[in-house]
Amino acid sequence: MRAIKMFGLALCLAAPAHAQDADLISAAKSTLASIQDNSFNADREYCGMIGRNSAGNIVITRPRKGRRDSCLPRPFRTNDVDVLASYHTHGSHDPGADAEVPSLDDLRADKEEGVIGFVATPGGRFWKTEPNTDSVRLICGVGCLPKDPEYDPSDEGRVRSSYTAAQLDARERGLDD
Repeated sequence: MRAIKMFGLALCLAAPAHAQDADLISAAKSTLASIQDNSFNADREYCGMIGRNSAGNIVITRPRKGRRDSCLPRPFRTNDVDVLASYHTHGSHDPGADAEVPSLDDLRADKEEGVIGFVATPGGRFWKTEPNTDSVRLICGVGCLPKDPEYDPSDEGRVRSSYTAAQLDARERGLDD
């Protein structure tokens, strides 16, 4: 952060938005990479929150073990954190589950919380939910994060690099083209 004086006032300039985004993405990616194996072994989602404290540092809640298809993150223990994002894994590979793409519920939950979200899949894909545009975007593909040893790409069908909420809904109803 840089401080400048203007009109007799000291103003602090935050890092540019793209640098802040890169820091946030990096924190989410390393956090998700560190919990993927636990998620595969337990066949459960793991989740948490990412924020920025009053000192400007990125802080992350300890991952919470959830259920096979849901997880409620721990809240921050202090009020001096600006919550920026959620994160969660999608558990282990299941040929009958569409776990390689964030769900419409994932997007809706982040929208309701007013945060972006990061999702790790059994195939090692890394996704970002973008509630302000009602969409999800693939940050990096298969193997970007640790992959479940049981992962089989032939079970997943076509995976796009982004989806709108309407496209996620159509995918979940089996109407994806």
